[in-house]
Amino acid sequence: MSMKERILKLYNLNKIDRELSELISLRGDIPARIDDLSSEKKQLDDRANELRGELDDINSSESNVQSENDELLKKIEKNDELLRSGALKSNKEYDALAKEIDDAETKIKNNEKAAKEDNSARKAAIENELVLIAGQLEDVNVELDQNLKELEELTKQTGEEEKELTSQRDELLKDIDPEDLAHYERISSVKFGEAVAVVRKGSCLGCYSSIPPQKAIEIRTADKFYSCESCGRILIAEEIITA
Repeated sequence: MSMKERILKLYNLNKIDRELSELISLRGDIPARIDDLSSEKKQLDDRANELRGELDDINSSESNVQSENDELLKKIEKNDELLRSGALKSNKEYDALAKEIDDAETKIKNNEKAAKEDNSARKAAIENELVLIAGQLEDVNVELDQNLKELEELTKQTGEEEKELTSQRDELLKDIDPEDLAHYERISSVKFGEAVAVVRKGSCLGCYSSIPPQKAIEIRTADKFYSCESCGRILIAEEIITA
C-alpha cells in the first residue's frame, strides 16, 4: 500500500469519525446525565445497604443480649428457689448464691441500659436516614428513567445511520496499519476527533494557518506523513481527495 493510500484511509476514517461524532452530539448531555444519575443511585444504594447491615448487626446484638438476659433470669429464679428452700448448709453458700443473683440482676440492668441509651438512638438515626435515602432514590429513579427514555428515542432516530457508519469504520480499520492508527488516535484524542486536515490553497483547513509553498508541494506528493506546524494535524492535499 502506497503512502498516499495510507494517508487517504486516515482521511476517510476521520470523515466517518466526524459523522459519528455529529450523530452522538445530538444526544446532548443526556449520556453524561445518565452516568451521573447512575453513579448517584449506586452511592445511595450502597449507603442504604450499609445502613441496613448496621441495623441487622444491632438487632442481632440485641437478640443475643436478650438471650443472655433470659438465661440470667432463669439462673436468678433457680438460685432464688435454692435460697428459699433452706437447703443451703452454710452462710458462705448462702452469701455466694446471693451474690450470683445480685451480679445477674446488675448484668441485666446494664444490658437493658446499653440497649436503651446506645442502640435505640443509633437505630432511630439509621431509620431516619433510610427514609431520607428512600426519598432521594425515588427522585433519582424518576429522573434516570426519563433520561433513559429520551436517549432511547434519540438512538432510534439515529441508530441505523450509526450502525452503518460503525460497520464502514470497522471495515476500514482492517486496512489501516496499526502504527498509522495509533498515530491517528494520538492526534484525535487532543484535537476533538479531528486528526486529519485538508490543505486547500496553501492553508490548513484545521486551523487556517498558512502552509509554505514548498511544503504544500511536498504534501501533494504524499511521500510521508506531514503535520501542520500550528495545530499538529495530519495534512492531506485536496488534490489527493478529489483525484
